[in-house]
Amino acid sequence: MNISYQQKLAALVFAGLTLATSAHATPTLDPLLTGAAPSSAGSGLSGTWYKVEDQARFSNYLWQEGTAPATAIKNFSWGTGIWSVGDVAAIASGQNPYVTATTTSVSAVSFANDIYNSTYSTSPWRVDGTRPVAPIVSVSGGGEENYAAVFTGYIYVAIAGIYDFGIFSDDGFSFSLLGANGSLQMSQDSVANSTGRDYYSLADENGLTGSLSLGVGYYGISLSYFNRLEAGVIDLGWTGPDGAWSVIGPENLYATDPTQVPEPASLALVALGLAGIWSLRRKTTRALA
Repeated sequence: MNISYQQKLAALVFAGLTLATSAHATPTLDPLLTGAAPSSAGSGLSGTWYKVEDQARFSNYLWQEGTAPATAIKNFSWGTGIWSVGDVAAIASGQNPYVTATTTSVSAVSFANDIYNSTYSTSPWRVDGTRPVAPIVSVSGGGEENYAAVFTGYIYVAIAGIYDFGIFSDDGFSFSLLGANGSLQMSQDSVANSTGRDYYSLADENGLTGSLSLGVGYYGISLSYFNRLEAGVIDLGWTGPDGAWSVIGPENLYATDPTQVPEPASLALVALGLAGIWSLRRKTTRALA
């Protein structure tokens, strides 16, 4: 990556902060690359999956019991497994010694474990409860809990118009949509603050009354996800000019783009920085409320 592109990514981080804080408006996010439609349908985002030891205690997510000072949740006997998207970043960077298995996928982002598939029947964008089992999960051998995934790649928008993106998740996630002039992010950073299975709108999480105006072209996507205990599910959905919500199919998603938009690894690095800015912004906003 050359110096000029580093400068562009730095500008993107700044622009992302500016765009993400523009409430009560319909922002326009320009594509990373405009041009002709792709010559073939996509096959999905690139996913890297991680399984960690169920009983390992490693999370530095801060937790407060009563009036005692806040301390890392790993210091509690019940504080096992993954508790925040910050844990996912450490896992993906190789800093977590409790990872027991990894695998990869290229597909739409719509997965669950068997606990979810056999227990629940609806989500905001699907009427059936059955999804592909997360690749890292071994139903026959257990291991349906405490796993994470990082998805990167691109989405092609074929029709300009008003869009919104959604995440249906159990437990936590961070999501970034990257354009040439900025980005938007949303996250659920800990199961400790979560209501459990829930869905999140990019427009709602950023206080946008008119959703998001997108042009024709490629946009970058980075999504980190984790399940801690029991049922786990993740769907990446969207609504476009027709106003109907649906899970984003693999045909609109690209693990890599042959037209030389930035490498997915670069997108992931930028998105991690943006997710940190988004998390800090949310905490600052709550503190001022």
